[in-house]
Amino acid sequence: MAAWRRGNGPSTGGVTRRRFLRVAGVGGAGAVVTAGAVAGQAGAEPDALAVPIAPRRKVLRTRPQGTEGAAAIQAVSGPLSLHTISPLRYVDTRYDGGGPFPPQGATGDAFIFDFGLPDYFAGVTNEVPPNALAIAFNLTAVGGRSAGNLRAFPADSAVLPRVSNVNWVTGQVVANFAVVAAASGGDFSASVAFHNASAGSVHAIVDIFGYFL
Repeated sequence: MAAWRRGNGPSTGGVTRRRFLRVAGVGGAGAVVTAGAVAGQAGAEPDALAVPIAPRRKVLRTRPQGTEGAAAIQAVSGPLSLHTISPLRYVDTRYDGGGPFPPQGATGDAFIFDFGLPDYFAGVTNEVPPNALAIAFNLTAVGGRSAGNLRAFPADSAVLPRVSNVNWVTGQVVANFAVVAAASGGDFSASVAFHNASAGSVHAIVDIFGYFL
C-alpha cells in the first residue's frame, strides 16, 4: 500500500479552512459508503512537519431536523469515474492549530473542509478539483476522550446521517476507508463535513486517495 505523503502545509495568510456546520441532529439519512477497517493506519506520528498546517474548518448552521431530503444526503448522479491521486494528508488536527474536534454528541454541529480549494496547500498542487462529487479517503480517529464515532457527509446536507465512518473506544487510534459524497458549487469546493458523535474531544486525520467525477 502506498504511504501517505504530506504537502508543505496549507497556505496561511489568516485563512481558516475548517468551517462549522450545524445541521438537524440525527435524521433518517442513507448510509455513507464505508469499507475495509484499517485499524491503526495513518495514526503514527510523522517524523516532522516542514511547515505548520493551518486550520481548515469552517462554520455553518442549517435548518431544524426533518426527514424530507434524507434520502438525498448521499445521492450522487452517475455513473461516476474514480480518479486516483498520490495519497496525501489533508487534515491532521494534531498539528493544524485548530485543535481536536470538540464533543458534538447528538447536536447538529459539524466541521466543513473544502478539499477542492486550489490553494489548500502552500507550494503543493491540490489534485482534488473543486467540482469533485465524492471523495475517497482514510479517516482516522486519534485519542478520543470518550467512546464515540465520526460521521462524514456532504457539506451542503441539512441532516446528519445515522451511519458512522469510524468508531472508537476511549484513547484508541483506529482508521477506516470511506467514499463520501462532496458538496460542490457556490460556497463549496468538493466540501465534506465531519461530525464528532461523542461526549469527548477527538483528533481526526484525513488521507485522500482519490475523487469521483
